[in-house]
Amino acid sequence: AFCLKNSFHVNGDQTKSGYSKFTYRPFTLEGNFAFAAGLQEMMLQSYAGFIEVMPAVPSAWKEVSFDKLRAEGAFLVSARKVDGVLSEIKIVAQRGGSTKVKLPGGKWYVAEKNGTQAGKASGEFLDLAFREGGEVTLKNGVN
Repeated sequence: AFCLKNSFHVNGDQTKSGYSKFTYRPFTLEGNFAFAAGLQEMMLQSYAGFIEVMPAVPSAWKEVSFDKLRAEGAFLVSARKVDGVLSEIKIVAQRGGSTKVKLPGGKWYVAEKNGTQAGKASGEFLDLAFREGGEVTLKNGVN
């Protein structure tokens, strides 16, 4: 009742279903932005002191990827899921600094570039230290 055919949210009952006496058409975008934010949260989370890749992607989504989503600390993260398995994670540090990445099961191989240092994995977390512009690519040995 409050969405147009193009998915824009409007501030009135466009179907005249009785949900509101208002029927005017000024639209707002918070509904669309909430949808986009929800997808990003499914793909990448970084507000708990570490980067977690694809923490809420449904198991039915076998082929999924994203490119350069921003994590806290000015890190750009890209990742790919192939045949239902998270196969690759790339992290680029725009400013430098350190972070942790939460790795799902499997044996991960680390390729460091531009002054990045991968520390020892402790449990399911890998510590990373970056220079500005540094990057690391993590590849899952399962694939």
